[in-house]
Amino acid sequence: MRFSEFKDKVQDLREFAKGWRGRIYVGFFNGRRVAIKVAKSPEKIEAIRKEAKILEQLKGVKGFPQIILKGEDFFVYEFIEGITYGKAKLSEEEKKKVLKSVLEKAYFLDKFGINRDEFSNIHKNVLIDPEGEVYVIDFDRGTFKKNPSNVRQFLQFLRKEGFVSKERAIDLGKRYKEDPEKVIEEIRKILT
Repeated sequence: MRFSEFKDKVQDLREFAKGWRGRIYVGFFNGRRVAIKVAKSPEKIEAIRKEAKILEQLKGVKGFPQIILKGEDFFVYEFIEGITYGKAKLSEEEKKKVLKSVLEKAYFLDKFGINRDEFSNIHKNVLIDPEGEVYVIDFDRGTFKKNPSNVRQFLQFLRKEGFVSKERAIDLGKRYKEDPEKVIEEIRKILT
């Protein structure tokens, strides 16, 4: 089914945002508030399908979009009410708590074999809901990979934010390949 055939099944449908590969719509489907990501053009359809496939693998995992339905050129997921990390007004303690949650999600994805490819800049793709739950969204550049680099990318973000020096980020990134558990524990301590 294509989005053009599906959209009549959605109540109060409206465009919410535009991205590089797709448009996001919001509305109500089967009584639930949903977001719908639709390919912007025919050449973007494969990226949308790939993202839907990744989200299917993350179904039931807290902190990631929960896919409900996928079509030929779109997919539907539960709408996440929240504010982006970049717009959130966080105290230093709140910021560390959010970043620690992002670290755990990056580590989970590394262990699961999904490379998201955007952890070096989380300002737009990390949402914080009203209860403080953290969500990593937007997997349109994601891939399945034997050796994902989510945590190493996140170290670059922590460097840019001043949590670690360039030298320490490089050192942790190199050691992460050999002993990921130990390095994750060190990063957790940095964010405590």
